[in-house]
Amino acid sequence: MQWLYVYFPRLQLDQFEVLQHNSAQTVVVVNNETNTVIQCSKAAVDAGIKAGMGLAEVSAMNDQTEVIVHSPLSEESQLAHLATTLYTIASDIVLCQPTGIAIKLTPLERYYQGLDNFIALCQQTLRSCHVTYQFGAGATIEIARVLAYVAINSLQPATCDAGALQKCPLTATQLCVKDIEQLQRVGVHTVGQLLQIPLDELGKRFNNKTIAYVLALGGIKQPCYDLFHPKQTFDHFLELPFAIEAAPRLLRYLSVLLQKLCTYLHHRNLATDSLGIVLTQRDDDRQLTINAGTPHPHFDEWLSLIDLHLETLRLDSPVTAIRLYSDTLTEFAPENLSLLDTVYSKHAENMLLGKLLARLGADSVYQPRTVNDHRLEFSFSGVATPTAESPLAPGHNKPQATTSASTMHQPGLLLPEARPLREETHIVYGPERLHTGWWDARSVKRDYFIAVTPQGQRLSVFRDEHQHWYVHGYFV
Repeated sequence: MQWLYVYFPRLQLDQFEVLQHNSAQTVVVVNNETNTVIQCSKAAVDAGIKAGMGLAEVSAMNDQTEVIVHSPLSEESQLAHLATTLYTIASDIVLCQPTGIAIKLTPLERYYQGLDNFIALCQQTLRSCHVTYQFGAGATIEIARVLAYVAINSLQPATCDAGALQKCPLTATQLCVKDIEQLQRVGVHTVGQLLQIPLDELGKRFNNKTIAYVLALGGIKQPCYDLFHPKQTFDHFLELPFAIEAAPRLLRYLSVLLQKLCTYLHHRNLATDSLGIVLTQRDDDRQLTINAGTPHPHFDEWLSLIDLHLETLRLDSPVTAIRLYSDTLTEFAPENLSLLDTVYSKHAENMLLGKLLARLGADSVYQPRTVNDHRLEFSFSGVATPTAESPLAPGHNKPQATTSASTMHQPGLLLPEARPLREETHIVYGPERLHTGWWDARSVKRDYFIAVTPQGQRLSVFRDEHQHWYVHGYFV
């Protein structure tokens, strides 16, 4: 016994029930090409509905049955996520599309001091993923897969021996329908009957692919498989249970994907500062980008940014599926603050920046940058955030108040343009002469003072060469 095979018979239906928080509905998943049932909820099974039935028969048995179209892309994404989750407890994993995962047991028996310990941990991990599964074990992946299809659900030699395998029907194997029908016509209905046929006789009637499968089924020779390795990026696809027309209602389903992302990041000590969201609409896909001020793996903060973005999003057609991805993953290095450093947090500043980016967009958020110029109006420039494509040129401020450098005689709040002084004040400091700028045709000759209003507000004022008085900023 070397391989464990875990079979997931109803991945899409499990995901639907998790999203709806209701497993009592009568729901079926239907193959869109054949219009036949391939997955049934418990309520549907209780109503007599079985896999392979047509839609007309299902409607005749229960006209309240909810029908979901099968999405191979959604199941493929779910299976990859399950393999990534199991990779944290087992290294030798083979991804068997579309509904199975094989795990090599030989090295795990010693590592976990017994296979019972490992299978208990594996079952606990799968239960946390809220999926239906059944498993089997055998000398090859093909043997383990057949036993999983018939739900052996045991690692005990008494139930996983050749006798259990021989009783399995051919429909539980990976033989094609044509080969199964050909064997059934000559009275071969079980795996045991198939393995009793001499290989030279099989070689006369079947191709090499079928012969190789029978050899693996007999435990003689297993084909080569590529081991699964998790991707260095996150990418998950989610089929919605119904079309959604209002953007804020997408948050509930995006939170499911976001939780998977944050779990993925935490397990690997990674962080990201950018998320990509693709909304699949009936007419066309819509691409969204959510930026944070700093790379981090925190669920609540990412969810808040996504919520802010959805509040202003207008959809031109309903959304039927969502894809969440991130390919800018970096090692997470949390900020180490001093025990006494409680006044200022760089992380809080970055989170605020992320919220502004989500609410206003990267093109509308600018950060001040100091410029080596004594003229206050040219000492700062508005620079676009790193997520914007092109920063502003130095010396071009946004038309709003700008925070000045913190020096002894410079105001904390600088006006974008000096305005005439029209209020009553008295001088408490000055003058400081500023005569510069002759090299760029914007020369200034001013005497700066600190003035105080009757209300106690301190102002930065100056008198130009024409003896006119102006207010240039406020001390805060």
